[in-house]
Amino acid sequence: MGDDAALVRPAAHRHILITTDLLIEGIDFNLGLSPFRQIGHKAMAANLSDIAAMGGIPRYAAVAMALPGRTRMKSVDLFYEGLMGLAKKYHVRLIGGDTSASPHGVMVALFLIGEVEPKRALTRSGARLGDRIFVTGPLGDANAGLEILKRRKPHRSPLVRRHLYPIPRVKEGRLIATRRLATAMVDLSDGLGSDLRHLCEASGVGARIDLARIPLSAALSAYAKRMGRDPCRYALEGGEDFELLFTVRPSRVHELLRLQSSGRLPAFSIGEITSKRHGITIVGHDRRERKMTARGYEHFAE
Repeated sequence: MGDDAALVRPAAHRHILITTDLLIEGIDFNLGLSPFRQIGHKAMAANLSDIAAMGGIPRYAAVAMALPGRTRMKSVDLFYEGLMGLAKKYHVRLIGGDTSASPHGVMVALFLIGEVEPKRALTRSGARLGDRIFVTGPLGDANAGLEILKRRKPHRSPLVRRHLYPIPRVKEGRLIATRRLATAMVDLSDGLGSDLRHLCEASGVGARIDLARIPLSAALSAYAKRMGRDPCRYALEGGEDFELLFTVRPSRVHELLRLQSSGRLPAFSIGEITSKRHGITIVGHDRRERKMTARGYEHFAE
Protein backbone atom coordinates (compact mmCIF):
# COMPACT_ATOMS: atom_id res chain seq x y z
CA MET A 1 0.00 0.00 0.00
CA GLY A 2 1.18 3.51 -0.78
CA ASP A 3 3.02 2.95 -4.07
CA ASP A 4 1.75 3.68 -7.58
CA ALA A 5 0.60 0.07 -8.01
CA ALA A 6 0.24 -3.02 -5.83
CA LEU A 7 2.97 -5.63 -6.28
CA VAL A 8 1.73 -9.24 -5.93
CA ARG A 9 4.10 -12.23 -5.96
CA PRO A 10 2.09 -15.35 -6.91
CA ALA A 11 5.29 -17.21 -7.87
CA ALA A 12 9.03 -16.73 -7.52
CA HIS A 13 9.47 -16.06 -11.25
CA ARG A 14 6.46 -13.81 -11.79
CA HIS A 15 5.37 -10.58 -10.12
CA ILE A 16 2.05 -8.88 -10.92
CA LEU A 17 1.29 -5.15 -10.77
CA ILE A 18 -2.28 -4.02 -10.11
CA THR A 19 -3.59 -0.45 -10.16
CA THR A 20 -6.89 1.37 -10.49
CA ASP A 21 -7.98 4.96 -11.02
CA LEU A 22 -11.35 6.64 -10.54
CA LEU A 23 -12.54 9.58 -12.66
CA ILE A 24 -15.56 11.56 -11.47
CA GLU A 25 -17.39 14.21 -13.47
CA GLY A 26 -16.95 17.59 -11.79
CA ILE A 27 -13.81 16.44 -9.96
CA ASP A 28 -11.48 14.87 -12.54
CA PHE A 29 -13.10 16.21 -15.70
CA ASN A 30 -15.78 18.60 -16.93
CA LEU A 31 -17.86 17.47 -19.91
CA GLY A 32 -18.05 21.09 -21.02
CA LEU A 33 -14.26 21.15 -21.39
CA SER A 34 -13.33 17.51 -22.06
CA PRO A 35 -14.78 15.40 -24.92
CA PHE A 36 -15.63 11.76 -24.19
CA ARG A 37 -12.69 10.57 -26.32
CA GLN A 38 -10.33 12.54 -24.07
CA ILE A 39 -11.88 11.05 -20.92
CA GLY A 40 -11.19 7.55 -22.24
CA HIS A 41 -7.61 8.48 -23.15
CA LYS A 42 -7.03 10.07 -19.74
CA ALA A 43 -8.43 7.06 -17.86
CA MET A 44 -6.01 4.74 -19.63
CA ALA A 45 -3.08 7.18 -19.42
CA ALA A 46 -3.43 7.57 -15.64
CA ASN A 47 -3.27 3.81 -15.08
CA LEU A 48 -0.49 3.25 -17.61
CA SER A 49 1.54 5.90 -15.81
CA ASP A 50 1.17 4.00 -12.53
CA ILE A 51 2.53 0.84 -14.14
CA ALA A 52 5.33 2.89 -15.74
CA ALA A 53 6.28 4.31 -12.33
CA MET A 54 6.82 0.75 -11.08
CA GLY A 55 8.94 -0.16 -14.10
CA GLY A 56 6.34 -2.65 -15.35
CA ILE A 57 4.69 -3.88 -18.53
CA PRO A 58 0.92 -3.18 -18.82
CA ARG A 59 -1.14 -6.19 -19.91
CA TYR A 60 -4.90 -6.24 -19.17
CA ALA A 61 -7.60 -3.69 -18.38
CA ALA A 62 -11.18 -3.76 -17.09
CA VAL A 63 -13.50 -0.74 -17.14
CA ALA A 64 -16.48 0.09 -14.91
CA MET A 65 -18.70 3.01 -15.92
CA ALA A 66 -21.72 4.71 -14.37
CA LEU A 67 -23.66 6.86 -16.84
CA PRO A 68 -26.72 9.14 -16.59
CA GLY A 69 -29.70 7.91 -18.61
CA ARG A 70 -29.38 10.86 -20.99
CA THR A 71 -25.94 9.69 -22.21
CA ARG A 72 -25.82 9.09 -25.99
CA MET A 73 -24.39 5.84 -27.33
CA LYS A 74 -22.11 7.89 -29.59
CA SER A 75 -20.51 9.38 -26.48
CA VAL A 76 -19.78 5.90 -25.11
CA ASP A 77 -18.26 4.91 -28.46
CA LEU A 78 -16.00 7.99 -28.35
CA PHE A 79 -14.92 7.11 -24.81
CA TYR A 80 -13.80 3.65 -25.91
CA GLU A 81 -12.09 5.07 -29.02
CA GLY A 82 -9.93 7.23 -26.75
CA LEU A 83 -9.31 4.44 -24.26
CA MET A 84 -8.52 1.72 -26.80
CA GLY A 85 -6.41 4.00 -28.99
CA LEU A 86 -3.92 4.34 -26.15
CA ALA A 87 -4.38 0.75 -24.97
CA LYS A 88 -3.44 -0.67 -28.39
CA LYS A 89 -0.31 1.47 -28.49
CA TYR A 90 0.94 -0.36 -25.38
CA HIS A 91 -0.56 -3.77 -26.29
CA VAL A 92 -3.10 -3.70 -23.45
CA ARG A 93 -6.10 -6.04 -23.81
CA LEU A 94 -9.54 -5.05 -22.56
CA ILE A 95 -10.84 -8.11 -20.69
CA GLY A 96 -14.11 -6.93 -19.13
CA GLY A 97 -15.82 -4.53 -16.78
CA ASP A 98 -19.26 -3.33 -15.74
CA THR A 99 -21.79 -0.63 -16.62
CA SER A 100 -24.35 0.97 -14.32
CA ALA A 101 -26.81 3.84 -14.29
CA SER A 102 -25.80 7.00 -12.47
CA PRO A 103 -28.29 9.42 -10.87
CA HIS A 104 -25.82 12.27 -11.25
CA GLY A 105 -22.72 12.53 -13.46
CA VAL A 106 -20.38 10.22 -15.33
CA MET A 107 -18.06 7.99 -13.28
CA VAL A 108 -15.30 5.80 -14.70
CA ALA A 109 -13.11 3.29 -12.86
CA LEU A 110 -10.31 1.64 -14.80
CA PHE A 111 -8.48 -1.41 -13.43
CA LEU A 112 -5.11 -2.28 -14.99
CA ILE A 113 -2.95 -5.37 -14.54
CA GLY A 114 0.73 -5.47 -15.48
CA GLU A 115 3.81 -7.48 -14.72
CA VAL A 116 7.43 -6.95 -13.80
CA GLU A 117 10.44 -9.22 -13.39
CA PRO A 118 11.48 -10.20 -9.84
CA LYS A 119 13.70 -7.57 -8.18
CA ARG A 120 12.98 -5.05 -10.95
CA ALA A 121 9.94 -3.28 -9.52
CA LEU A 122 10.55 0.29 -8.40
CA THR A 123 8.75 1.77 -5.39
CA ARG A 124 8.68 5.14 -3.68
CA SER A 125 10.60 3.94 -0.64
CA GLY A 126 14.16 3.38 -1.92
CA ALA A 127 15.58 6.92 -2.10
CA ARG A 128 18.73 7.51 -0.05
CA LEU A 129 20.73 10.48 1.16
CA GLY A 130 22.80 11.92 -1.68
CA ASP A 131 20.69 10.50 -4.53
CA ARG A 132 20.17 12.81 -7.47
CA ILE A 133 16.58 13.64 -8.47
CA PHE A 134 15.56 13.44 -12.14
CA VAL A 135 12.37 13.92 -14.15
CA THR A 136 11.67 12.60 -17.66
CA GLY A 137 10.28 15.76 -19.23
CA PRO A 138 8.90 19.30 -18.93
CA LEU A 139 6.49 20.00 -16.07
CA GLY A 140 3.50 22.30 -15.73
CA ASP A 141 2.10 22.07 -19.27
CA ALA A 142 -1.05 20.16 -18.29
CA ASN A 143 -1.80 22.59 -15.47
CA ALA A 144 -1.53 25.56 -17.82
CA GLY A 145 -3.59 23.71 -20.44
CA LEU A 146 -6.42 23.25 -17.95
CA GLU A 147 -6.27 26.94 -17.07
CA ILE A 148 -6.60 27.84 -20.76
CA LEU A 149 -9.62 25.53 -21.13
CA LYS A 150 -11.30 27.05 -18.08
CA ARG A 151 -10.82 30.51 -19.60
CA ARG A 152 -12.58 29.24 -22.77
CA LYS A 153 -9.63 30.14 -24.95
CA PRO A 154 -8.92 28.50 -28.36
CA HIS A 155 -7.90 24.84 -27.97
CA ARG A 156 -5.00 24.73 -30.41
CA SER A 157 -2.34 25.37 -27.79
CA PRO A 158 0.13 22.50 -27.23
CA LEU A 159 -0.49 23.10 -23.51
CA VAL A 160 -4.14 22.14 -23.94
CA ARG A 161 -3.16 19.00 -25.80
CA ARG A 162 -0.77 18.03 -22.98
CA HIS A 163 -3.73 18.30 -20.61
CA LEU A 164 -6.26 16.48 -22.79
CA TYR A 165 -4.02 13.76 -24.21
CA PRO A 166 -1.06 13.01 -21.90
CA ILE A 167 1.41 10.33 -22.96
CA PRO A 168 2.56 8.00 -20.16
CA ARG A 169 6.27 7.18 -19.92
CA VAL A 170 5.94 3.38 -20.14
CA LYS A 171 9.02 2.85 -22.32
CA GLU A 172 11.14 5.10 -20.13
CA GLY A 173 9.96 3.41 -16.94
CA ARG A 174 10.91 0.01 -18.36
CA LEU A 175 14.36 1.21 -19.36
CA ILE A 176 15.00 2.69 -15.92
CA ALA A 177 13.86 -0.54 -14.25
CA THR A 178 15.69 -3.02 -16.49
CA ARG A 179 18.94 -1.05 -16.17
CA ARG A 180 18.39 -0.78 -12.40
CA LEU A 181 19.18 2.92 -12.61
CA ALA A 182 16.78 4.25 -9.99
CA THR A 183 16.51 3.76 -6.26
CA ALA A 184 12.91 5.06 -6.17
CA MET A 185 10.34 6.34 -8.66
CA VAL A 186 6.90 7.98 -8.74
CA ASP A 187 4.71 9.36 -11.52
CA LEU A 188 3.81 13.05 -11.44
CA SER A 189 0.03 12.84 -11.49
CA ASP A 190 -0.78 15.33 -8.71
CA GLY A 191 2.10 17.76 -9.26
CA LEU A 192 5.72 17.99 -8.20
CA GLY A 193 4.79 19.51 -4.85
CA SER A 194 2.60 16.52 -3.88
CA ASP A 195 4.32 13.58 -5.55
CA LEU A 196 7.85 14.46 -4.42
CA ARG A 197 6.44 14.69 -0.91
CA HIS A 198 4.94 11.19 -1.26
CA LEU A 199 8.31 9.77 -2.33
CA CYS A 200 10.18 11.51 0.50
CA GLU A 201 7.68 10.35 3.13
CA ALA A 202 7.87 6.75 1.89
CA SER A 203 11.69 6.83 1.85
CA GLY A 204 12.13 8.74 5.11
CA VAL A 205 14.22 11.47 3.48
CA GLY A 206 14.15 15.15 2.54
CA ALA A 207 14.87 16.84 -0.79
CA ARG A 208 16.34 20.00 -2.25
CA ILE A 209 14.92 21.20 -5.60
CA ASP A 210 16.53 23.89 -7.77
CA LEU A 211 13.83 25.94 -9.52
CA ALA A 212 16.27 26.98 -12.24
CA ARG A 213 16.72 23.31 -13.25
CA ILE A 214 13.05 22.34 -13.57
CA PRO A 215 12.47 21.62 -17.29
CA LEU A 216 9.88 23.94 -18.83
CA SER A 217 8.50 23.89 -22.35
CA ALA A 218 8.79 26.94 -24.58
CA ALA A 219 4.98 27.02 -24.79
CA LEU A 220 4.62 27.18 -21.00
CA SER A 221 7.32 29.85 -20.63
CA ALA A 222 5.61 32.02 -23.26
CA TYR A 223 2.17 31.52 -21.72
CA ALA A 224 3.36 32.26 -18.18
CA LYS A 225 5.04 35.44 -19.41
CA ARG A 226 1.77 36.61 -20.99
CA MET A 227 -0.06 35.85 -17.74
CA GLY A 228 2.59 37.55 -15.59
CA ARG A 229 3.28 34.38 -13.60
CA ASP A 230 6.35 32.34 -12.74
CA PRO A 231 6.15 29.22 -14.98
CA CYS A 232 7.62 27.13 -12.16
CA ARG A 233 4.42 27.61 -10.17
CA TYR A 234 2.54 25.61 -12.81
CA ALA A 235 5.09 22.81 -12.41
CA LEU A 236 4.96 22.78 -8.60
CA GLU A 237 1.22 23.12 -8.10
CA GLY A 238 -0.41 21.29 -11.01
CA GLY A 239 -0.60 17.63 -11.93
CA GLU A 240 -1.38 15.29 -14.82
CA ASP A 241 1.88 15.78 -16.70
CA PHE A 242 2.43 12.03 -16.07
CA GLU A 243 6.19 12.42 -16.27
CA LEU A 244 8.31 10.19 -14.03
CA LEU A 245 10.34 11.46 -11.08
CA PHE A 246 13.13 9.13 -9.98
CA THR A 247 16.22 9.11 -7.80
CA VAL A 248 19.67 7.86 -8.83
CA ARG A 249 22.82 7.06 -6.85
CA PRO A 250 25.70 9.45 -7.71
CA SER A 251 27.76 6.50 -8.97
CA ARG A 252 25.11 5.70 -11.61
CA VAL A 253 24.56 9.24 -12.92
CA HIS A 254 27.21 8.85 -15.63
CA GLU A 255 25.36 5.84 -17.06
CA LEU A 256 22.11 7.77 -17.02
CA LEU A 257 23.73 10.70 -18.82
CA ARG A 258 25.01 8.34 -21.53
CA LEU A 259 21.45 7.15 -22.17
CA GLN A 260 20.31 10.76 -22.21
CA SER A 261 22.95 11.89 -24.70
CA SER A 262 22.13 8.96 -27.00
CA GLY A 263 18.47 10.00 -27.05
CA ARG A 264 17.23 6.82 -25.36
CA LEU A 265 16.10 8.36 -22.09
CA PRO A 266 14.98 11.95 -21.51
CA ALA A 267 16.26 12.90 -18.06
CA PHE A 268 16.60 16.27 -16.35
CA SER A 269 18.38 16.71 -13.02
CA ILE A 270 16.36 18.96 -10.68
CA GLY A 271 17.87 18.39 -7.25
CA GLU A 272 19.07 15.91 -4.67
CA ILE A 273 17.88 13.85 -1.72
CA THR A 274 18.76 15.32 1.68
CA SER A 275 18.26 14.39 5.32
CA LYS A 276 14.68 14.05 6.55
CA ARG A 277 15.30 16.66 9.24
CA HIS A 278 15.80 19.32 6.54
CA GLY A 279 12.42 18.58 4.97
CA ILE A 280 11.76 19.54 1.35
CA THR A 281 13.31 22.82 0.27
CA ILE A 282 13.51 24.88 -2.91
CA VAL A 283 16.43 26.95 -4.16
CA GLY A 284 14.75 29.95 -5.76
CA HIS A 285 15.78 32.09 -8.68
CA ASP A 286 17.45 34.41 -6.16
CA ARG A 287 19.51 31.34 -5.01
CA ARG A 288 17.98 31.48 -1.53
CA GLU A 289 16.79 28.19 -0.02
CA ARG A 290 13.27 28.02 1.40
CA LYS A 291 10.82 25.38 2.60
CA MET A 292 8.60 24.03 -0.17
CA THR A 293 5.02 25.14 0.48
CA ALA A 294 3.42 24.01 -2.79
CA ARG A 295 1.53 20.75 -2.33
CA GLY A 296 0.00 20.13 -5.77
CA TYR A 297 -3.51 18.70 -6.09
CA GLU A 298 -5.11 17.13 -3.01
CA HIS A 299 -8.62 15.65 -3.21
CA PHE A 300 -9.61 16.41 0.38
CA ALA A 301 -7.77 19.70 0.92
CA GLU A 302 -9.82 22.52 2.40
